[in-house]
Amino acid sequence: MPTTTITTDETASTDGALGHILLHGDELLRAESPDPQYDRPRELSRYLLMHYGSFEDTFERPDHPLAGAYGYAHRLSEALRAAAELTGCRVRDALDVGCNVGGVSHELARWVEDSVVGVDLSPRAVEVARRVTDAGGGSFSVVRGAGTRTVRFRLPDRRERAELRFETGDGEALAGRPGGYDAVLVSNILDRVADPAACLAQFHDSERILRAGGLLVIACPWSWYPEYTDPAAWFGADRPDHSSEHALKAALRDRFTLVAESEQAGVLCQNPREYDYFESHVTIWQHR
Repeated sequence: MPTTTITTDETASTDGALGHILLHGDELLRAESPDPQYDRPRELSRYLLMHYGSFEDTFERPDHPLAGAYGYAHRLSEALRAAAELTGCRVRDALDVGCNVGGVSHELARWVEDSVVGVDLSPRAVEVARRVTDAGGGSFSVVRGAGTRTVRFRLPDRRERAELRFETGDGEALAGRPGGYDAVLVSNILDRVADPAACLAQFHDSERILRAGGLLVIACPWSWYPEYTDPAAWFGADRPDHSSEHALKAALRDRFTLVAESEQAGVLCQNPREYDYFESHVTIWQHR
């Protein structure tokens, strides 16, 4: 996982990565802007902490009841790596759909051979991901009580990872590329798009996105809201006796082989006494 350090201002001034400011504290103390949810400063701060923060930055005490939810980005990447080893799938290029500020993409780049592309609908999240990549780390503020605190982190040397690129794009209308990718990871977006079935269909209808024999990771807490998706389109809505998990499997089983299935917990910190906990249902499939 990324190396995260709390440093003095003097140390930060001599280290280009640690001194690169991604999010200022005063942005977190203003009233919420009318920007889309995932462009808002507090949302960016929470995701930066989940993707790049250390355990101590996230919980501040070792016996926290949510401690097991730390390291979500790392665990998703490792789940895909284990599936690649199990199936013998060589992952030269990977696509991270719903990359947000890029933590999962950076974890993938530690072992994917050639390149990782992260795509997200939020222009500001993509901008932050690019700045993290260019600087090799950075600093950002998090809310702590009645004020803010600065978290600084440094990433591994770029020579030790695959090429990384981040793009603004709609997860429901991916452009793909000639030849597609060896692996595609779709993290926590299927319950946030207008047409989840059409979004999912992209991965078996077009080899511009996922190659035959490639791996598809679907991670989702199945937390549906009508402001994002019409209830009629929720997975499982047509079968009251079926869960979203069952509906996903029914949608993929004719074109994919299920390789692995797990539950992966994650946590977004609002402040040291308020957390948003989730459990993503994670399935990994091989495209037949």
